[in-house]
Amino acid sequence: EKRDTEITAVQTTAQQEMKSFSSVLEKKCATALAPKKIHTAIAAASEDRGCNIIIHGLEELNDKSVELETQVKSLFAELEEAPKVKSVERLGKPSGTTRPVKVVLRNRDVQKSIVSKKHLLKGSEPFKSVFLSPDRTVEERKERKTLVSRMKAMIQGSPGTHFIIRGNEVLEAPRE
Repeated sequence: EKRDTEITAVQTTAQQEMKSFSSVLEKKCATALAPKKIHTAIAAASEDRGCNIIIHGLEELNDKSVELETQVKSLFAELEEAPKVKSVERLGKPSGTTRPVKVVLRNRDVQKSIVSKKHLLKGSEPFKSVFLSPDRTVEERKERKTLVSRMKAMIQGSPGTHFIIRGNEVLEAPRE
Protein backbone atom coordinates (compact mmCIF):
# COMPACT_ATOMS: atom_id res chain seq x y z
CA GLU A 1 0.00 0.00 0.00
CA LYS A 2 2.88 2.37 0.70
CA ARG A 3 4.24 1.57 -2.73
CA ASP A 4 0.91 2.44 -4.38
CA THR A 5 0.87 5.75 -2.49
CA GLU A 6 4.40 6.56 -3.72
CA ILE A 7 3.48 5.64 -7.31
CA THR A 8 0.40 7.86 -7.13
CA ALA A 9 2.48 10.72 -5.71
CA VAL A 10 5.04 10.36 -8.49
CA GLN A 11 2.28 10.26 -11.13
CA THR A 12 0.65 13.37 -9.67
CA THR A 13 3.97 15.22 -9.58
CA ALA A 14 4.76 14.18 -13.15
CA GLN A 15 1.34 15.37 -14.36
CA GLN A 16 1.76 18.73 -12.61
CA GLU A 17 5.24 19.19 -14.04
CA MET A 18 4.03 18.29 -17.54
CA LYS A 19 1.20 20.84 -17.24
CA SER A 20 3.58 23.59 -16.15
CA PHE A 21 6.06 22.62 -18.87
CA SER A 22 3.24 22.64 -21.41
CA SER A 23 2.04 26.10 -20.35
CA VAL A 24 5.58 27.52 -20.49
CA LEU A 25 6.08 26.01 -23.94
CA GLU A 26 2.80 27.49 -25.19
CA LYS A 27 3.76 30.96 -23.93
CA LYS A 28 7.26 30.82 -25.42
CA CYS A 29 6.05 29.51 -28.80
CA ALA A 30 3.32 32.14 -28.98
CA THR A 31 5.93 34.83 -28.37
CA ALA A 32 8.38 33.35 -30.87
CA LEU A 33 5.72 33.02 -33.57
CA ALA A 34 4.17 36.43 -33.05
CA PRO A 35 3.62 38.23 -36.40
CA LYS A 36 5.79 41.16 -35.34
CA LYS A 37 8.73 38.85 -34.54
CA ILE A 38 8.33 37.02 -37.84
CA HIS A 39 8.24 40.33 -39.74
CA THR A 40 11.37 41.52 -37.90
CA ALA A 41 13.20 38.28 -38.76
CA ILE A 42 12.24 38.60 -42.44
CA ALA A 43 13.36 42.24 -42.51
CA ALA A 44 16.71 41.26 -40.95
CA ALA A 45 17.19 38.57 -43.60
CA SER A 46 16.47 41.10 -46.34
CA GLU A 47 18.93 43.56 -44.82
CA ASP A 48 21.59 40.84 -44.76
CA ARG A 49 21.02 40.33 -48.48
CA GLY A 50 20.98 44.08 -49.18
CA CYS A 51 24.69 44.21 -49.97
CA ASN A 52 24.69 41.06 -52.14
CA ILE A 53 24.62 40.66 -55.90
CA ILE A 54 23.94 37.41 -57.74
CA ILE A 55 25.70 37.03 -61.09
CA HIS A 56 24.31 34.48 -63.57
CA GLY A 57 26.12 33.26 -66.66
CA LEU A 58 29.70 34.03 -65.58
CA GLU A 59 31.88 31.36 -67.16
CA GLU A 60 33.43 28.79 -64.84
CA LEU A 61 37.13 28.60 -65.58
CA ASN A 62 38.16 26.42 -62.66
CA ASP A 63 37.71 26.16 -58.89
CA LYS A 64 40.21 28.86 -57.95
CA SER A 65 38.56 31.74 -56.12
CA VAL A 66 41.36 34.10 -57.23
CA GLU A 67 40.32 33.73 -60.87
CA LEU A 68 36.67 34.14 -59.91
CA GLU A 69 37.49 37.38 -58.09
CA THR A 70 39.41 38.59 -61.15
CA GLN A 71 36.41 37.84 -63.39
CA VAL A 72 34.10 39.72 -61.01
CA LYS A 73 36.47 42.70 -60.85
CA SER A 74 36.67 42.89 -64.65
CA LEU A 75 32.86 42.71 -64.83
CA PHE A 76 32.60 45.61 -62.37
CA ALA A 77 35.24 47.52 -64.37
CA GLU A 78 33.01 47.09 -67.42
CA LEU A 79 30.28 48.85 -65.41
CA GLU A 80 32.79 51.53 -64.35
CA GLU A 81 32.57 50.48 -60.71
CA ALA A 82 35.33 49.49 -58.30
CA PRO A 83 33.52 48.41 -55.14
CA LYS A 84 35.09 46.94 -52.04
CA VAL A 85 34.16 43.27 -52.06
CA LYS A 86 33.82 41.25 -48.85
CA SER A 87 33.53 37.85 -50.52
CA VAL A 88 32.91 36.07 -53.83
CA GLU A 89 31.67 32.49 -54.11
CA ARG A 90 29.94 30.13 -56.50
CA LEU A 91 26.60 28.80 -55.31
CA GLY A 92 25.69 25.13 -55.50
CA LYS A 93 27.70 22.10 -56.52
CA PRO A 94 29.47 21.71 -59.88
CA SER A 95 27.02 20.04 -62.25
CA GLY A 96 28.11 20.83 -65.79
CA THR A 97 26.04 24.03 -65.93
CA THR A 98 27.27 27.48 -65.02
CA ARG A 99 26.60 28.13 -61.35
CA PRO A 100 25.58 31.57 -60.10
CA VAL A 101 28.10 33.72 -58.24
CA LYS A 102 27.27 35.48 -55.00
CA VAL A 103 29.18 38.72 -54.40
CA VAL A 104 28.98 40.32 -50.96
CA LEU A 105 29.75 44.03 -51.03
CA ARG A 106 30.47 46.33 -48.10
CA ASN A 107 27.82 48.90 -48.98
CA ARG A 108 24.14 48.70 -49.98
CA ASP A 109 24.38 51.89 -52.08
CA VAL A 110 27.14 50.40 -54.22
CA GLN A 111 25.01 47.29 -54.74
CA LYS A 112 22.12 49.44 -55.98
CA SER A 113 24.45 51.40 -58.26
CA ILE A 114 25.85 48.23 -59.83
CA VAL A 115 22.43 46.63 -60.30
CA SER A 116 21.14 49.83 -61.91
CA LYS A 117 23.94 49.64 -64.51
CA LYS A 118 23.35 45.99 -65.39
CA HIS A 119 21.85 46.92 -68.77
CA LEU A 120 25.33 48.05 -69.90
CA LEU A 121 26.44 44.41 -69.99
CA LYS A 122 24.26 43.73 -73.06
CA GLY A 123 26.63 45.81 -75.21
CA SER A 124 29.77 44.28 -73.73
CA GLU A 125 31.26 41.43 -75.73
CA PRO A 126 32.81 39.42 -72.87
CA PHE A 127 29.75 39.84 -70.62
CA LYS A 128 26.79 39.96 -73.02
CA SER A 129 25.39 36.69 -71.62
CA VAL A 130 25.91 37.67 -67.97
CA PHE A 131 22.98 38.83 -65.85
CA LEU A 132 23.02 40.62 -62.50
CA SER A 133 20.31 40.66 -59.86
CA PRO A 134 20.02 41.58 -56.22
CA ASP A 135 20.08 38.68 -53.77
CA ARG A 136 16.47 37.76 -53.02
CA THR A 137 14.79 35.55 -50.45
CA VAL A 138 12.79 32.52 -51.62
CA GLU A 139 9.55 34.49 -51.19
CA GLU A 140 10.92 37.45 -53.14
CA ARG A 141 12.04 35.11 -55.94
CA LYS A 142 8.52 33.61 -56.14
CA GLU A 143 6.96 37.08 -56.30
CA ARG A 144 9.45 38.14 -58.97
CA LYS A 145 8.73 35.01 -61.02
CA THR A 146 5.01 35.81 -60.89
CA LEU A 147 5.67 39.38 -62.05
CA VAL A 148 7.89 38.20 -64.91
CA SER A 149 5.20 35.74 -66.03
CA ARG A 150 2.60 38.51 -65.95
CA MET A 151 4.92 40.81 -67.93
CA LYS A 152 5.54 38.12 -70.56
CA ALA A 153 1.78 37.67 -70.96
CA MET A 154 1.37 41.43 -71.38
CA ILE A 155 4.12 41.47 -74.01
CA GLN A 156 2.35 38.66 -75.89
CA GLY A 157 -0.85 40.73 -75.86
CA SER A 158 0.84 43.97 -76.98
CA PRO A 159 3.97 43.10 -79.01
CA GLY A 160 4.96 46.70 -79.83
CA THR A 161 4.77 47.88 -76.23
CA HIS A 162 7.68 47.96 -73.77
CA PHE A 163 7.01 46.81 -70.20
CA ILE A 164 9.15 46.99 -67.07
CA ILE A 165 8.85 45.76 -63.50
CA ARG A 166 9.04 48.47 -60.84
CA GLY A 167 8.51 47.52 -57.23
CA ASN A 168 5.74 44.94 -57.23
CA GLU A 169 3.99 45.91 -60.45
CA VAL A 170 4.38 45.67 -64.21
CA LEU A 171 4.34 49.06 -65.95
CA GLU A 172 4.19 50.18 -69.56
CA ALA A 173 7.33 52.18 -70.33
CA PRO A 174 8.53 54.24 -73.29
CA ARG A 175 11.29 52.68 -75.38
CA GLU A 176 14.75 54.10 -74.86
